[in-house]
Amino acid sequence: MNDACEAVVLTGPVGVGKTTTAWAVGDALAAAGVSHAVIDMDALRWCRVSHPADRFNTALGLRNLAAVAANYRAAGVRRFVLADVVETAAMRQAYAAALAAPHVVIVRLEAPLSLLEQRLRGRERGASLEWHLRRAAELAGQMARDQIQDLVLAADAPPDVLAGALVAALGW
Repeated sequence: MNDACEAVVLTGPVGVGKTTTAWAVGDALAAAGVSHAVIDMDALRWCRVSHPADRFNTALGLRNLAAVAANYRAAGVRRFVLADVVETAAMRQAYAAALAAPHVVIVRLEAPLSLLEQRLRGRERGASLEWHLRRAAELAGQMARDQIQDLVLAADAPPDVLAGALVAALGW
């Protein structure tokens, strides 16, 4: 896709398989001997502090990403694979700044809402399930409408197949 690409962000609605696919991409890169880091942005902002203007702690996650990325770069990491929900075009520049990466590729994973619901019903319960079902439908519609991504991959394939397609598309 672009030889200058050092980072890819896998996005999509909740339940689409962003984190699972990111780990599969990491496995493919490891098998090829490519230095890389896989980062689930949820882990970098998971806390019980949130602000009404930043309900998902996005700013905190980006500050943490900058610190973690600097440490990874110092250790020799060349490629970054992130899993996150990307809702605005401005996030591309925010990731680039936090990662000190000249080019960030956004890849949207998409799947039928019925598959998202099936996956969510397998992992969530109660009020959490209801919230995730609503959020999946909301994000699927929003992402299809806004088209922020550089590439779309159908997420109904096994993660290793998706990872292979993505690594090939990126030229990694």
